[in-house]
Amino acid sequence: MNVIRSFRNLDRHGQQRAPEVIEEEVRQLEPHLARFREDLVRLEVVASQTRGKKRIKVSLRLQLPSGVIAAREEGFEIEPVLRKAFADLRHQVDRHVARLKHEPEYKRPARRRRIGAPLPPARDAAEANRRQLFFDLIEDHLDTIYDTVRRELTYLECSGSVPEGYLSVRGLFDATILKGLARFEDRPSEFSVGDWLKRLAFETIEEESRAARRAVPEDAASIEAEPEAPAEDPTEADQAMFEFYQPDEVLMLEDLIADDGGTDPETEVDRHDIAMALHRAIADLAPVERRVLYRMYLEDATIAETAHLLGLTEAEVLKIAENAAETLRGTLVEAGLIGEASGRAPVEREIGRTQCLPQPVEDRRRVAAALAGAETIGTTELKPEQEMDQ
Repeated sequence: MNVIRSFRNLDRHGQQRAPEVIEEEVRQLEPHLARFREDLVRLEVVASQTRGKKRIKVSLRLQLPSGVIAAREEGFEIEPVLRKAFADLRHQVDRHVARLKHEPEYKRPARRRRIGAPLPPARDAAEANRRQLFFDLIEDHLDTIYDTVRRELTYLECSGSVPEGYLSVRGLFDATILKGLARFEDRPSEFSVGDWLKRLAFETIEEESRAARRAVPEDAASIEAEPEAPAEDPTEADQAMFEFYQPDEVLMLEDLIADDGGTDPETEVDRHDIAMALHRAIADLAPVERRVLYRMYLEDATIAETAHLLGLTEAEVLKIAENAAETLRGTLVEAGLIGEASGRAPVEREIGRTQCLPQPVEDRRRVAAALAGAETIGTTELKPEQEMDQ
């Protein structure tokens, strides 16, 4: 490598120290340039100092057969400035060589898969077998755990206990699975695998929600959010525009064709209003109250099973269920959605109608690849040609 040095107005210390630092940095740079012929590589180093002998500027220009790379740095001491400039130059050389080798074309997809995977590759066969055993143990319960995490996070965000968007369902689900992998040899024998994973999910959600509340104060406002505009009464122009685009005489499809197979619109609207009010009220309940209600009315668990899962006594579970259901019933009665004499049946019925969403297929594949070492959906292994067909 041909090295050209130029020092302008440097003080005595700079003139003595600069050649030594340049020689050291050039030796570190040479391995990064092994791809190029030495006689075709040229490095120009220019170091200058202001007239007040204070600020130092360093400029590096590396000429290669495939292009020119430059780096600049400023500071008040010659050695740190030179080392920072050479570090930047080495980084740019590595990126330049990677582009010449077309590394992004074949390394980036694999790197993205590693970043998206919840676990690094297994170190040895014993670790791979351990992960496979754990995956076989939990595979049938992944949908239930995913839905539990999704529902709990949704209620926490709706109640304001967790800032919206701060936590993700995928992140909480992965944390639960990783915690289970670390503990599954020591799991309590009195719990089924599903109940044990649910307890881990509740534990993970509580830990992460506490951390989120500490990180983001409750009264914090986003600097990107636009302030809400105050509501204004519609003007005559607004009324005229509405009447123009929404004339009363226009007939809709439901006015022309009767649907004898479904329920009437009024009933559906009433049920929707009850569901919206009920789930808003559920979001304001304590987490243990929500878990008791869903365990009993959605999963049809007995009082003893609910108490066993949540670590409560049967008397406590019964009291919590009665108080929570009565609170929800009172909210619906106060909103005028149900009658005073309807009891808790509408509450229990609406909770039982809650839909359970399965884990997305891509998430299932990602977890299966990390634990079982293969792209699987359920118990079916996909071969590469099958994946291409899909």
